[in-house]
Amino acid sequence: MRPFLLFFLLIATPLAAADAGVQFSSPRRHASAVGPSKAQVEVVAPVGASVVRVALFVDGKPVGSRTEPPWTFDWDAGDGAAEHKLEALATFTDGTEARASVATSKLTINATEEVALVNLYAIARNAKGAYVNDLQQADFRIFENGNAQTIERFSAERRPLRIAVVLDTSLSMEGEKLKSAIESAVAFLDILQPGDEGLVVTFSDDAAVKQDLTSNRAELEQSIRAAQARGGTSLYDAIFKASQRLAEFDGRRVLLLLSDGRDEAASGLEPGSLHTLEEARDRALRDEVMVFVIGLGKGVARDAKAMEENPTARATELDFYGRQALVTILRSLAETTGGTAVFAPGAGQLRRSFEQVAEDLRHQYALAYTSDDPRHDGAWREIKVQVVKPGVSVTNRKGYYAPSDIPVRRSNIKLRP
Repeated sequence: MRPFLLFFLLIATPLAAADAGVQFSSPRRHASAVGPSKAQVEVVAPVGASVVRVALFVDGKPVGSRTEPPWTFDWDAGDGAAEHKLEALATFTDGTEARASVATSKLTINATEEVALVNLYAIARNAKGAYVNDLQQADFRIFENGNAQTIERFSAERRPLRIAVVLDTSLSMEGEKLKSAIESAVAFLDILQPGDEGLVVTFSDDAAVKQDLTSNRAELEQSIRAAQARGGTSLYDAIFKASQRLAEFDGRRVLLLLSDGRDEAASGLEPGSLHTLEEARDRALRDEVMVFVIGLGKGVARDAKAMEENPTARATELDFYGRQALVTILRSLAETTGGTAVFAPGAGQLRRSFEQVAEDLRHQYALAYTSDDPRHDGAWREIKVQVVKPGVSVTNRKGYYAPSDIPVRRSNIKLRP
């Protein structure tokens, strides 16, 4: 059994050892590219082997190869008028190969606004918890590592949505809980509008993508209704896998997680995931995924209420194996990534919980700025968003990792739960 960290130390693990292979970290799938550009590849060799060479091809033509990291390549995207297909080929000492590909999109007017911008989505509420919908750009202040930033883009209009519905299908969900979760998740799909896409991930003993990204609501509903309860709870693997999938696409990336239990195997004596909480949360942060959480069960709802009344009441509670209380875990995942967490004591309250998440997604402001720090050092940068109107609080992601020309393997950033 792996030792449990009693603090939140984020460790970047772009690819797990079990996922030996190659993948693009940039450009993202369907992102636009123009002029001199960089492509960055993440590579993990099979157990007992090492990397011989990584080669990059653009539109079928070789543009360069490397025999040691960083696996970063320069290429020219031209005037942006055409799409491009990038392919990476990794060769290993055991004679095996791994391939990955990614396609860029034509440059559009909207895409030019995204270049070098740090994008944020914020939810504003008053002291009573009601949404504040009449804010303007001048009402917001953004700070990066304590330094004031200039807001270059602001909108209260709805942005395209890429959402992963991630459902707990462990044995503890059997019966009325899973039935209610299925019906509530299907109803939640009504939030999807033209231009939006969703995917479905379920997790029990392992995490599986049951339906890849699609705008076809019928296909999403079919995959949700096929869910069956069994086995343990691979919670962190599900977050890791869904975040990786969302990262390949541009747009507002959202992960909606429903769970009634902590990450653990069916025996209850060991973790249920190959990844840790820190790795799962770090993956969501690196992939700019907002995690919205629904915690299900009388115990977790009770703990959540206790923490609302006294924020330190259960924040440090650990069980026999050193694992933190579920409400602390779920709150941390949501608050750090810019999402929200709601808690339902029973199956009867699930529909309202899903509706509450949908309302949050309908009330997001979009902001963007260009960082005053030009370094590509891969470092964690803390973001704080404030509203000048008194009594208004803002929910947004707590920071981001700067671009890096060198793959980041470890971060010593600690985040409060």
